[in-house]
Amino acid sequence: MGRVKLQIKRIENTTNRQVTFSKRRNGLIKKAYELSVLCDVDVALIMFSPSGRLSLFSGNKSIEEILGRYVNLPEHERG
Repeated sequence: MGRVKLQIKRIENTTNRQVTFSKRRNGLIKKAYELSVLCDVDVALIMFSPSGRLSLFSGNKSIEEILGRYVNLPEHERG
């Protein structure tokens, strides 16, 4: 039996929104880590929670190094 497909929309209840963010943040960080290890890529993840708290993740290199590489790219390669 499959799961019910959720409609993607903003969660109005602030408590539920914070709980959902906390759970999904951990999952997203785990996936970013797996991607960085399995594919040997540089990953930088910066998130701000609904309450304004900062969450950071970077693989082997620091976030500053990864952002520096991005900033130094030609404009047409930034996407």
